[in-house]
Amino acid sequence: MLHETETGRIPELLPERHRRMSANPFAFYRGGAALMAADLASWPVTGLRVQLGGDAHLLNFGGYATPERNLTFDINDFDETLPGPWEWDVARLCASAPLAASARSFGKRVGEDAAYQAVASYRTHMRELAAYSPLQIWYSRVDVRGMLARELTPPQYATHVKPTQEHEDVARNTIHKYRETLLPHVRILLDRYQPMDFFEHPVGVGSVGLLTVVAHFEAREGESLYLQIKQAQASVLERYLHPSLFANHGQRAIAGQRLMQAATDLFVGWTSEGERDFYVRQLRDAKSGLDVERIDAPQLVDFAGRCGAVLARAHARTGNPQAIAAYLGAGDVYENAMAQFASVYAKQVERDYEAFCRGL
Repeated sequence: MLHETETGRIPELLPERHRRMSANPFAFYRGGAALMAADLASWPVTGLRVQLGGDAHLLNFGGYATPERNLTFDINDFDETLPGPWEWDVARLCASAPLAASARSFGKRVGEDAAYQAVASYRTHMRELAAYSPLQIWYSRVDVRGMLARELTPPQYATHVKPTQEHEDVARNTIHKYRETLLPHVRILLDRYQPMDFFEHPVGVGSVGLLTVVAHFEAREGESLYLQIKQAQASVLERYLHPSLFANHGQRAIAGQRLMQAATDLFVGWTSEGERDFYVRQLRDAKSGLDVERIDAPQLVDFAGRCGAVLARAHARTGNPQAIAAYLGAGDVYENAMAQFASVYAKQVERDYEAFCRGL
């Protein structure tokens, strides 16, 4: 199944994808959204649907600057976004907690506590949002004061690698066509910057092998703007739910981002070049994320809770918060059950990881 998700990727980068996935079970989990989608397809669900992030593990939440220049915290990866059962995102988030804890050698109890906190926070925030009007939900933010400096760190970008001429030509053509998907005032703003350079930028774990190029722009005053041009493929959820309504998977990703995020990057857009779909977004805009190698146990539990709150708000924007809240109830039955699920599923991921490593 993992090999199926590598169709259309750059063959020369697949060994690097496998190397990153083999680091530990959590890294394997991050690259294995398709495996969990197959497992979740047989789950009984309520039938209540939302816009799913599709890959809502802990490292796909982070901080960034809004267009108003305020720092915020939100879900930040939409490669797999698609409408579907709200339970799937909750399960993906919940199961990532014990795997992240294990990567830091924190032990089983910390992982269970983080999973419990993620779901408890989701439930309590969904119950709060159930009393809000649609506009109140749309404008709501999760309070992260004091969190950004304490738990989040800026991403570490790899050394710049000059793209092949073919990839640079694709990037230039993509930038030229993508600007037509921008709002007129953003198009005018972008036109004040000139492309100066391009470099390859393999990101994360699951995305390695997809063509990803960064365009470096400069304004006349010398200010830099970095735009990430990233290849988009069909969501791994489509096999088990339904095909995307969008012909362009870059547009699918951006539409999901706009539906789920409380504040979205001005420069997001999409286009296609040849047989590839792409989306474009700002690469560096006060972005920060969870540093699994440095976070301590209490911070991990707290971070998981923040992610659960953000996910509830994202789901409430497109789903029925009253119905989801009614299902979750006032007690902690659901979070206890999901914490147990997370521990069991983490063991399954560890077995799959061992099989994956044996096959390398």
